[in-house]
Amino acid sequence: MVRMAAADDLETLVRLRCTRYGETPADAAGWLLNVAGLDNILVLEQAGHMPAAMLAAVPVTYTHRKGIWFCGAAAAQNTSMENLLPRLLSGCLRAFAAKKYDFAVLAPENAQEAQSLETLQFKNLLPMRVLQKPIRRNLVAQAEFDSLTVRHLLNMRMRFQPGCISLPESAMNEVMTQLYRRGLTVVSNRRGYGLYYSKGQELQFLELQADNDYCADTLLQAAREKTGAEQARILLSENQTLYPGAGRRCGYGMIAFLHESFPVTDVYFRMLL
Repeated sequence: MVRMAAADDLETLVRLRCTRYGETPADAAGWLLNVAGLDNILVLEQAGHMPAAMLAAVPVTYTHRKGIWFCGAAAAQNTSMENLLPRLLSGCLRAFAAKKYDFAVLAPENAQEAQSLETLQFKNLLPMRVLQKPIRRNLVAQAEFDSLTVRHLLNMRMRFQPGCISLPESAMNEVMTQLYRRGLTVVSNRRGYGLYYSKGQELQFLELQADNDYCADTLLQAAREKTGAEQARILLSENQTLYPGAGRRCGYGMIAFLHESFPVTDVYFRMLL
């Protein structure tokens, strides 16, 4: 039986998520309650048994269009999510289409999963680029660190990526809280921002947005002066104008149109967690 999650399921869902994603119980509960929301989580159970699997269907928006972000799939050890997920998604797609949602998005975990999702009309139209870049030394590069509020971050995101698929501010607050707990640093100025982790001599940027290449380089250089790292690994949307043509294409997001298709050349899909 498939049903919506209830408060009594929280302990079990936390355990499923901790096992699947290696999170702490606090982070798992924070994601379930404040990012997904129990009202948006489907659970699979047999009568008289604890939930055996879960899948979140989180409402998102893209400009004026309503969408669903499928995420957080997890299952007990004796349950095969590989076989179960397509069937769950098939029913969900029909249900949300009937509710007049426009699209569904998800990020497959590997090429095999992406291939199976194509049978459900998901299309690999929301890829990223991965760029490895040396960071030049610049002793006078100016930027601020960890001073960007979530509200300002959302505003800047929409400025640089008007086609951003967006979570509500309350959900992004939880996302950023968890990222900070895991060591995230934010570098920003009035011309752009970057979200990164320090990994030895390399900075791993989850997101980098700026007015142009020069402004992006200034953010990288300021981060180098703070950390000493000389290399950056940057995830960029394929449609971003930063460093055009550089980097390699990598699979990221897939989209299914629940009614008529629409152009996705300006869509930015990056949920960070």
